[in-house]
Amino acid sequence: MTESVYYTSTATRLGNVGIVWRRKDSGTTIVRIFLPDENERIDDLIRRSFPRAVRRSDRTMKQVMRSIQALAAGRDVALSEKILDMKACGEFQRRVLNQVMRIPKGKVSTYGRLAEKSRATRGARATGNALAMNPYPLIIPCHRVIRSDGSLGGFGGGLKMKKDLLLMEGITFDSKAKVLAKFLC
Repeated sequence: MTESVYYTSTATRLGNVGIVWRRKDSGTTIVRIFLPDENERIDDLIRRSFPRAVRRSDRTMKQVMRSIQALAAGRDVALSEKILDMKACGEFQRRVLNQVMRIPKGKVSTYGRLAEKSRATRGARATGNALAMNPYPLIIPCHRVIRSDGSLGGFGGGLKMKKDLLLMEGITFDSKAKVLAKFLC
């Protein structure tokens, strides 16, 4: 018997965001969050990765969607990690994502620092790869991780969205579009 997978989406300041989720004995868990894509509708993105997903919502997902709207607007929201279905993440990626959850709003860290904190023998590149596969953007704020020279690096939602999120959180940039050192943690 296969487990039912559902999805829902909501309009945010950043564009439409989609959430794939499932209901388990322990409650509702998020499988993946999809950020807006200017070339494809959010429903089509979801259906390509989860073709059997059914559009549905429940009380928990309605609360999560309100939280996603607030996060996309740069507001503080406390969402429990327990709602995230981390089974798809390997051990190293879980360590990296756990460290990212500790970066406070209004601060950034670098891929290298995050690698050290995550006990990454493979370094910054491996950390960047783990973040590139973050299934929970916004909830796990991978937009708060930058290159050691202060430049943005990458982001699944695009560099404009990453910069917009950081600006909403109070991060400022120098004339070369690099994050000011005072925001590093």
